[in-house]
Amino acid sequence: MSFKDTTINSNELFIIITGVLAYLLLFFLPKRFTRQQTFTMLLIGGYISTFFDNTVCIHPFNYYSVNDTPFMDFWDILSFVMFGPFSYFFVYAYTVIRKNRTTYFFYISIWALISMFTEALAWHAGVYHYKNGYQIFFSLPIYLIVLTLTMCYYQFFIKKQPRKNRLHK
Repeated sequence: MSFKDTTINSNELFIIITGVLAYLLLFFLPKRFTRQQTFTMLLIGGYISTFFDNTVCIHPFNYYSVNDTPFMDFWDILSFVMFGPFSYFFVYAYTVIRKNRTTYFFYISIWALISMFTEALAWHAGVYHYKNGYQIFFSLPIYLIVLTLTMCYYQFFIKKQPRKNRLHK
């Protein structure tokens, strides 16, 4: 392996910086969930990004590639791990805002826009390489589905638990 092969480029730098900042924020936020719930939210974020990236990136779709090679490598795995905290932040922020009948719709919509903005930053850094006519707004339905499923997890598995039980497990 030559020195050139070990140079960190913009997509890898994006993954490192975003991942470190996200996990630091997660670590320093006041705890609102049990370890199991936190771990599950991290898995949801990582798994869903892996699932959709591997679905949309392969034949017959082949709409984009992730990172520098068409093959799964270390940086692809780190990029999936990097997305874990975003599902945690999504649920965490929902637990601290005031809610009414329309909050759910607007909250999901705002986070879908945040997700698209984050994807645009990742695309600009070279994490994603669009092809075959794919455009960023094609990701909107995916984000809406993912955020809705994550909210279902919150509604059915976290919200139903009394608050004192959530923090002491």
